[in-house]
Amino acid sequence: MTGIIKEYWQILKHQFHECSPRTLAGRFLMVMFALVFTSQLLVNHLWERETESDRQEALARVSTSVALRMSATTEYFVTLPASLRKAAINKLRYMGGARYFITLNPEFIKLVPYENSWAHQTVVNVFKAVLKNANHISGRVEVAFSRPETLKVFDNQTLLQDLPDNRGQETLLVEPLDLPVLVIQVELENSEWLYLATLMPDSSILSADDSSPAPLQTSYLIWMLVLLVFATMAIYFMVRPFAALSKAANDFGRDLEPVAIPERGCLEYERTARAFNQMQQNIRHYMNDRKQLFSGISHDLKTPITRLRLRAEMLDDDVQREPFIHDLEHLEIMVKSALQVVSNTDIHEPPRVVDLERMLNDMTLAAQSVGQRAWLHTPFLNHPEGDGRYNITGKPLALKRCLENLIGNAIVYGAPANVYIERVADQVIIIVRDNGPGIPEGMEETIFKPYFRLDYGCQKNPDGNGLGLITARHLARIHGGSLRLRNHPEGGLEVTLTLPVA
Repeated sequence: MTGIIKEYWQILKHQFHECSPRTLAGRFLMVMFALVFTSQLLVNHLWERETESDRQEALARVSTSVALRMSATTEYFVTLPASLRKAAINKLRYMGGARYFITLNPEFIKLVPYENSWAHQTVVNVFKAVLKNANHISGRVEVAFSRPETLKVFDNQTLLQDLPDNRGQETLLVEPLDLPVLVIQVELENSEWLYLATLMPDSSILSADDSSPAPLQTSYLIWMLVLLVFATMAIYFMVRPFAALSKAANDFGRDLEPVAIPERGCLEYERTARAFNQMQQNIRHYMNDRKQLFSGISHDLKTPITRLRLRAEMLDDDVQREPFIHDLEHLEIMVKSALQVVSNTDIHEPPRVVDLERMLNDMTLAAQSVGQRAWLHTPFLNHPEGDGRYNITGKPLALKRCLENLIGNAIVYGAPANVYIERVADQVIIIVRDNGPGIPEGMEETIFKPYFRLDYGCQKNPDGNGLGLITARHLARIHGGSLRLRNHPEGGLEVTLTLPVA
């Protein structure tokens, strides 16, 4: 069970990472928007609950008050003798001033169904409860709302709006408003029905359901959007120093030249910037110390190597002299190669636009001029010259050394050397393929170790030193690129150099 939960958690994290913004400003804005939106929903929910509770209490009080008055009126007519009810109703109608429309009907009037909201249903429930608890009301009680234009009175055919002006309908028709009419029908003896119709005193309580809660009104949403815009600007200015830090780190990684960044901003950024500036200085000091160390070692070893060479040449025994001289020559080559690696990878030249296609074309033509087999293949043979398809920003000398090492290895260990170049999005990919035996499986990283050489390489090039690949990879990395090796399925070694355009 725990394993399943962890698996789903990893999937959820992956989906969140894929869907969320990649920039720090975007993530800040997303979190802030989520918090504001969540708090808005919570406030809206609490506001709605409080408002609804207040409305229900107010509606219950108003409904109870009206229901008690109508209950008293109903009880008055119920207790009257049957012979006096019609006379009392007619007298009230002609005297005027009645709060209700009251009739005595010989049948139950069926009302057109009305779509009750929670407020209308509350009024109906309150009236039913009050009337059923009245002392003198024992018959059937029906309470319902009706629209004034469909309200029937006297019988199931007569509409309220069809009555003459002197019949009291003006108490229920409030033009131009279309207010629902509350109708109460109480069953009396002899199958007669007491019919009372009225309007609620505060009809706004019944019609407020469709209004938006205050927190979700348009003006409030507009102000929230305005605040989000200002917050976005503030977040942008807060994270802008991190963009400068990223650019400085990228520039420093290319040529190891320190790029000082200002140590101003929030406390976390100040600490990061201070540590980054110190790290640049430490790395630069380390590189200088390394170069001086190798130079000193090379200088200090030259004298004893020269003395040993002289002593070896003075040996009379040829069998002993030749191995001594061979070992000393090998030692001298290793020292010179190590110093050359340090100097070659510590390149001080300004970056500029380099046309890699032209550089590779010149290199392969130069190799062909001395009888070496090297060919350049491009997928766009007819593209306009100088269109910048294979242009990158880099250090020309460093790029030339890198490519010379790769093409030279392909010529020496598996000629011919086939060079391919292509542009994919914002990267230029250069592939150098030879026809040699390749490298053993699993040694794709081991081959980059300094002075490491395979038996085949030692046989083909005894004077090699095993530093060409590591130098080429270092030069690729200072340009933000990468270098990888693999055996081609059709035979030979394939070296892929990937360089970013910018």
